[in-house]
Amino acid sequence: MATRFSWGTLPIAIPLLVAACGYEENPLVSTGTLHDLETIPQDAKAFVPEAGLSMPASAERRLRDLRQYWYAPWERTQPTVCSIEEFGWAAVTFAKEPAFGPNLMEVTEPNLEMLVANARLDSYPSRAARAIAVRNSSLRALPASDPIFRDFRRAGEGYPFDYNQNSAVWAGTPLLVTHRSVDGRFVAAESPYTCGWIDPRDIAYVDDDLVARYRSLGLAAIVRDRMPISAEGSGFLFQGRVGMLLPMETADESGASLLAPVADENKNAAVKRVPMSPRDSVPAPLSFSGDALAGVINEIVGQPYGWGGLGGYRDCSSTVLDVLLPFGLPLPRNTNAQVFAGRNVSLGQLEPSAKEARILDSAAPFRTLLNMPGHVLLYLGAFEGVPVAFHTIWGLRTESGDGSNPGRHVIGRSVITSLSPGAELKALSRTRGDLLSRIESFTVVGEHDGE
Repeated sequence: MATRFSWGTLPIAIPLLVAACGYEENPLVSTGTLHDLETIPQDAKAFVPEAGLSMPASAERRLRDLRQYWYAPWERTQPTVCSIEEFGWAAVTFAKEPAFGPNLMEVTEPNLEMLVANARLDSYPSRAARAIAVRNSSLRALPASDPIFRDFRRAGEGYPFDYNQNSAVWAGTPLLVTHRSVDGRFVAAESPYTCGWIDPRDIAYVDDDLVARYRSLGLAAIVRDRMPISAEGSGFLFQGRVGMLLPMETADESGASLLAPVADENKNAAVKRVPMSPRDSVPAPLSFSGDALAGVINEIVGQPYGWGGLGGYRDCSSTVLDVLLPFGLPLPRNTNAQVFAGRNVSLGQLEPSAKEARILDSAAPFRTLLNMPGHVLLYLGAFEGVPVAFHTIWGLRTESGDGSNPGRHVIGRSVITSLSPGAELKALSRTRGDLLSRIESFTVVGEHDGE
């Protein structure tokens, strides 16, 4: 059954008018520099406390937790990260309200049904095969590369919110392949932290010997983002990313020799040696120091927002995952699960000023997640007496003076802000625009209740 489909033919009107090479700006969307971004340093090193950072978990424990988390897909015989209900959420959700394609036209019901049928979820899971990502790749919600948007006329919808983009995985990530689409263009797989449909050209299958070889070696964390990784004698393999872990064969003061996975002609995994300088990779877990954490964060500051890893960029939850993983602090992939990734402290009943005071008093800089529905921030410390955080954000909610015409002030990148960025905006939503008012709790990673 073919799954690449034509989009519907009923055009919709949106307030974005294309004319020659220009356009009229969507009145629901505003942009511009915020006061926070002009006054708060966009350099994480500015917030490293002189007294250093606290970390109750030992390096040995963090290494044990990291290895257990990272290689978990190769220990499974059935899906663990995603149940059938979780894996099949898109099939249910996309049918509840109209879906749109990249041409702004509604996707017809038969086309959506064809996508769902191609997933053959009635027989999921149908296999359990160990594999590894050999390229940086997307994990799709349904087995198709076509994007699925909600109504572009609504604030906070349209690009970049492709709801068929479940997540992304970096090259070298262990996988468990659990299913195959009818047309064979995608396989279902789960990583240590998420799942979805992946292009089979982006993976290779591993055997017992490769698993044993990987497990016998230490892990190295890539600490420079979007850097080329090339093999000796073979040239470019893939782009190195913060959050990427690779086996380390040798290491000394001059650098390290890492192993990068490649696929042979039979789609089985082999390895290539890649030389790395000390500034590009470090044995994992990294020492939990301010300089090391700030260096990793600064690799991401300013990068564009990418919903679900769209375009190889990050959203809020993948940002904190990638930042903390090299330090042996693995997280789940989505914001709802990250709330429970450490000692959680409720803030929901406090007034905004009391929330700030509690965060300043009790949150651990550089390892505390600030949680709200649909968004997460990494607390860095204080700047001129107020808490600041690092986060990847699309935009702030805006509205007209009478509370109508909801819109967005787009930030669209990874930034360091206060907990009330955009407070100076006249159009900031009075009920949903202020992040501080929406923060419900914080989670101290590396600690757990009762410890």
